[in-house]
Amino acid sequence: MLVLNPSSVTFGSATWSNVTALVIERAAQKQVTEWSDNGPHAVLADVPEQVVKVRVVSEVVSGDPNGPSTGASGVLTATTGPNASDALRRVISIAAVVVGVSYELSQKKGAVRTVDLVAVSSDGASDPVSVTDA
Repeated sequence: MLVLNPSSVTFGSATWSNVTALVIERAAQKQVTEWSDNGPHAVLADVPEQVVKVRVVSEVVSGDPNGPSTGASGVLTATTGPNASDALRRVISIAAVVVGVSYELSQKKGAVRTVDLVAVSSDGASDPVSVTDA
């Protein structure tokens, strides 16, 4: 899932502003594939374990000594919609842990901060990402 320009997100009690992208990626952590004796094509594919990675990219307009730190956990929340109106707005909530914070500096882009997180499920079975109507 790619959310462009959600403007701001909250993580725990902190608000991160000037957000340019919120990226939610799902990947197989463990993959099972089986074949039969009847031919060369797989007859079963399953993903019993998966990881949900989240990336928040934002422009940095001023220094923040209290920025996100690795190991911090909380609920990441963003509100998004197809345009600037309140119609069809959705709230994305993700329980997550910060696993990395990096910065890029350039004359063209200015300062850009990327926060990488891993989503965590409350019980291991429920999806850590929820999307609800605003």
